[in-house]
Amino acid sequence: MSCRLLNGGFGTATAALMAAVLLLVPAASLADSGGGGDSSQNDGTNDMTYLTIALAVLVGGYLIYDAIADAGQDVQAHPGDTGVVDTGVDWNRVMPSGTDGVLRVAVSLLPGPDGPARTQQLIGALRELIDEDMTVYDDPVDLGSGSPVQRAALAKEFFDIDYLVFQEVMNDTLVTYGIATADSLLWTSTDQSGSSIVVVAAELVRSGVLR
Repeated sequence: MSCRLLNGGFGTATAALMAAVLLLVPAASLADSGGGGDSSQNDGTNDMTYLTIALAVLVGGYLIYDAIADAGQDVQAHPGDTGVVDTGVDWNRVMPSGTDGVLRVAVSLLPGPDGPARTQQLIGALRELIDEDMTVYDDPVDLGSGSPVQRAALAKEFFDIDYLVFQEVMNDTLVTYGIATADSLLWTSTDQSGSSIVVVAAELVRSGVLR
């Protein structure tokens, strides 16, 4: 039986049970009193017994009906509570709500046996010179041998990079650096074959693109 029947309906159920007991006890007493009474007393006793049985049936039916009604109301009041389930997934990181307004720069892996070390030096030098609204990707990115724009498009797709810094070597002597996006080539330097990494970084920032 529901909580409402045990609490709110307790008075009704108790009153009904008391009525049934009060009716059944006199009936039982009359039925057991037997003896030398006349026929009119016997008829009265029988009538009382029938009346008591009828009232007991009505009271029992009411109690059953009240229990069924209470159960139905409880089902409607609590139609299967479905609380919030914690999946353990940080959806704010999986599906970010928007960009943070910071432009991201990556340096394409410089060629040659000392390319990885020189690239890391260039990354460090750029971090010292660029504005606070830009950030440089931690590692060199190796995106194949396509054009600077094609490599910048791959950097955008895979690393969410806005600007790609690259180096071009022509005729094994002329060394230039440039900046590209996924859409276009923005800037190329003059020959930097004899320049240090710090000078190259300064030229890249002086271009006005990385600001």
